Amino acid sequence: MTVSVNTPCGEIIGLQREGYQEFRGIPYAEQPIGVSRFKAPEPLLPFDEPFKADRFGDSAPQDHIPLFGITQTSEDCLYLNVWTPSCDDKKRPVMVWIHGGGFLTGSGSQLIYNGRNLAVNGDVVVVSINYRLGVLGYLYFNDLIHEDHNISANNGLLDQIEALRWVKNNIAAFGGDPEDVTLFGESAGGMSIATLLASPAAKGLFKRAIIQSGGADQVLTRSEATEIARKFLEITEIDPANPEKLWQLSPDQIVKAQRKLTKLSFNRGAFSQEVRQTGMVLLPVVEGCILPQTPLSAIQQGEAKDIPIMVGCTRDEWNLFLNLPGTEGLFAPGNVNEVEKSDLIALLEKSVPGMGERAANLYEKLVQKAKETSTLADIYSAFEGDRMFRIPTLRIAEAHSEHNRNAFVFQFNWDKGGFGACHASDIPLIFGCTDNPAGQFLCGTDPGAAKLSTIVQNCWIAFARSSDPSTDGVGKWHAFDDENRHVMCFGENSQLHPDPFADSAPLWEGVL
Repeated sequence: MTVSVNTPCGEIIGLQREGYQEFRGIPYAEQPIGVSRFKAPEPLLPFDEPFKADRFGDSAPQDHIPLFGITQTSEDCLYLNVWTPSCDDKKRPVMVWIHGGGFLTGSGSQLIYNGRNLAVNGDVVVVSINYRLGVLGYLYFNDLIHEDHNISANNGLLDQIEALRWVKNNIAAFGGDPEDVTLFGESAGGMSIATLLASPAAKGLFKRAIIQSGGADQVLTRSEATEIARKFLEITEIDPANPEKLWQLSPDQIVKAQRKLTKLSFNRGAFSQEVRQTGMVLLPVVEGCILPQTPLSAIQQGEAKDIPIMVGCTRDEWNLFLNLPGTEGLFAPGNVNEVEKSDLIALLEKSVPGMGERAANLYEKLVQKAKETSTLADIYSAFEGDRMFRIPTLRIAEAHSEHNRNAFVFQFNWDKGGFGACHASDIPLIFGCTDNPAGQFLCGTDPGAAKLSTIVQNCWIAFARSSDPSTDGVGKWHAFDDENRHVMCFGENSQLHPDPFADSAPLWEGVL
């Protein structure tokens, strides 16, 4: 069965499900193709005829990752999806999901992000969005190519903002309240939300924010971004003075060339300490307009002081990346048995110059304290998890709590999946999909996962309704502040802990 709704952008025909309505693949901007390839998104013109929202739109061009289940990609990728209990005038809270994937991969239509359960269980409207990724979304050409070519910076970020504008203008027709929007996202999606907190262009487009496994320091300076763009032009043999070939490259050629960029590095230390970063280098750029300063600096200065936030991570973040097929480097499957502690120290030294031995010794003690048996890979994983996710999470909490009493911190300790409480293991719990293949891969088959999912969902829904995630399931969730560093730890027994970051945080003072 179908359902029709009249919106400011025209009539949209979706799918009537049992107990809810679903709208797939709604365009929220004009197609960013042809001469618009590197331009900011253009507002969507009203439909001439009813639009059939019965299939997901294409995902942004990207490398194929079987686990993600993404098959159809193209540059025509600016689509969103809506799940609602009913297209009426009830004015429900709206939850907008921004997917992760390192700014290189992912899609709002992945099975693991299905918004049905959240919408039905919480009586909320759930929206998921696509945005441009990689070179098409974040490569910064502006200081290399003449402005006559009308190339825009931060197009992936601008796509997200345009999607939020669409929500503001149209979501009332789907039973949602355009003045009551909560953003939530994981990994690069969480980093995106931190960036939106710092962007003047996003002001007034959302009321609350939930940042999952995402920091506020994953951005580039103009000089760093320019060097990465220069390298891309070298790889593709394009002269910046005559860049017409940029519009002739196929999406496959762009994705192939951008793989080589992940070998580059930049400094992401927030306090002028050298902390080298590689792999994820196509990021939002602090170019002075859309993003005037780093997200962390903006939060520290109170630029987001009116936005209640939840921010958190998983306990064993890096376990996922350490165990993915194709893992390279010191702890690749073929090398792991040959690694000595001196090798680990040398590896950590690259990330925290002058502190490699101290870091190795600290994390060795922490891992031995937490596990009966441990390996050098466990130590490395704990270090990397803190460097990439847990300490950046802490920095957001510390900065935001100085300006807003509604700063709530969480950590996921559910470790029944194959890789423990790894990166992304929170997602099935939030979306209520612990029983599908991706959910079982991340959370295991223990029936307790479904019970925990209900508890977690209720907290997310409560926050989206009231800016307070307290529920009967977890009791009073006290906010985080400098004196009472409360963190809700979700696991077999979900409860507040005083400060799970306490043992490792001192290492990172003045570094991240």
